Amino acid sequence: MSRQPGLSQLLGLLILAVRCIECGDELLAERAELGYLYCTKNQCQAKHHRGLTITAIGVNKSADTFIVGDQDEITRRAEAGEFAKKDSGLGINYRTPGTAVPATRRQPGALPDRRPAARRPWTGEQEKVVRLYHSMGLSPRQIVDRARANTPRLGITESLATKIICSLPTK
Repeated sequence: MSRQPGLSQLLGLLILAVRCIECGDELLAERAELGYLYCTKNQCQAKHHRGLTITAIGVNKSADTFIVGDQDEITRRAEAGEFAKKDSGLGINYRTPGTAVPATRRQPGALPDRRPAARRPWTGEQEKVVRLYHSMGLSPRQIVDRARANTPRLGITESLATKIICSLPTK
C-alpha cells in the first residue's frame, strides 16, 4: 500500500529545497519558514537585507510617535491622510473664505478719534489718600476708617475707595 504524502510533508520537502537567491546555498529551514529568500552570509545579507523602516510622526504638545513598518504600508497610510495635521476643533467652517470682516480704511489725512478722558468723581486729594492707605495693605473698609479719623473733610466712602483702587492712577 503506497501512502500519499500529506500537505505538511510536501511543504517540508519544499522548504528543504529552498536555496539562497544570491549564492545558491541551501537555506536553513527556519529562515525559509519565515519567508527569507537569502542566507545569512555577509555578502548575501549586504545585498538583500532591508532593515525596518521607522517613521517618526510629530504630534502636537507631546513626544513624537514612532511607527515601525514596511515602506508600502507607511506610504499607503500617509496617502490616506492618517498622518496629516488635523484641525484643532475650532469648528467645522472656521476657515471658510468670505467670512472675514472687511477692515475699514481711514483717510490719509484724518486724525484718529480722540475721546475725552472719563471724568473721575473724586478729587486728587481723595485719590492720594486712598492710594497711600492701599499701598500700606489696608482694605477699603480700613481705608475709610482711617480717612474719617485723619481727614474727615475729604468724605471718603467705601464705594469711592473701591472705585479709586480699581481705576488707573492719574499721571
